[in-house]
Amino acid sequence: MFQKNTTFGIYLTSLQILLENGRYFYFISFALFYPPLLIINRIFLFLDFILVPEFEKAKVKNPIFIMGVNRSGTTFFHKILCKSNKFSTSSTWDLIIPSLSLRKLLSFIYAILSFFKMDKIEKKNKGHEVKLSNIEEDEMLLFIHKLDSLWLTNHLVPWFKFSKSTKEFSKSLYIDSEENFSRNTRSMLFCKDFFRRQSFLSKGKPHLSKSNPFIFRLNSILKVFPDAKFVFLVRDPLEVIPSYFSLQKNVKFGNLLTENELKEYRKESYQEIIRWYKETEKAKSKLKKNQYMILTYPEIKNDLKKSINKFFKFSKIKISKKYENEVDIFANKKYKKKHKNNSIEDFGFSKNKIVKDFDFVYQEYSL
Repeated sequence: MFQKNTTFGIYLTSLQILLENGRYFYFISFALFYPPLLIINRIFLFLDFILVPEFEKAKVKNPIFIMGVNRSGTTFFHKILCKSNKFSTSSTWDLIIPSLSLRKLLSFIYAILSFFKMDKIEKKNKGHEVKLSNIEEDEMLLFIHKLDSLWLTNHLVPWFKFSKSTKEFSKSLYIDSEENFSRNTRSMLFCKDFFRRQSFLSKGKPHLSKSNPFIFRLNSILKVFPDAKFVFLVRDPLEVIPSYFSLQKNVKFGNLLTENELKEYRKESYQEIIRWYKETEKAKSKLKKNQYMILTYPEIKNDLKKSINKFFKFSKIKISKKYENEVDIFANKKYKKKHKNNSIEDFGFSKNKIVKDFDFVYQEYSL
């Protein structure tokens, strides 16, 4: 098997895994449509320097990265902060079409899809709604255009995680390591180039990025964005794990994993979640105290206004009175859960095991 951590190498390996697992429709779709998508976007990203040269003057200063294990409230917190209109952000459409000139050329497609309400990629009951106009996670940029993303093994080709031939290889992807140094640096420079475009459109606003898996490439981020700030959201593993596994079962990745495959997948995902929490703790030792802040899920849930004020104080950005009023109204609304989670036991785990495996989290936080 061709196993090399490059965009082309991952593309070939993904095709082979899809073929081996009999996912012929996904094999054909990925084989036919991914190369043109990549090539067209690369051509127009280059053309931006000729057609929209003004964006080159845009600066990326003090970007803020929101991170946390999936199902820790990062999407909710990111989206409510974006409502302040104080930040440069990324919509799903922006991430699919990062080129400014190509976006303008294809704007009629965006308008048609929106008009006929065909712009929804994922429904709310699948985790969170993914719509072309919605603010989305910047991880999507590397996922679509570099195949350098945890989403590859979490969503697109989940067999990567538990197939004997690729299990160990999958653990080395996307993370900061000596072998991945050049690739990760190039990926973050790709992000910076994209952030410049977004900053240009927002007239110089600082970029607010929600990129959960970026925690595994913190060194690369600091190399490219030495003035970056970080917000780490932490939730009780006893709540995260059943929520995450329930989401997996609900979504099924569009690849229709069998129950046995899901069990194998969960074993690997469980270990990944442990590494995720550990990376967050390691990150704190690499950063200066004024460079990061911690918010726990109970803090956000029990006092949203205080959490938001804490964030704006940390970011040194003035909060508007209008936005404060909007937060007050939103904080008083009752939250309705969009989907029901299974219990931990339903997935073959026990509370005692989780408490033991995540003892380092419970010792650090009051959750």
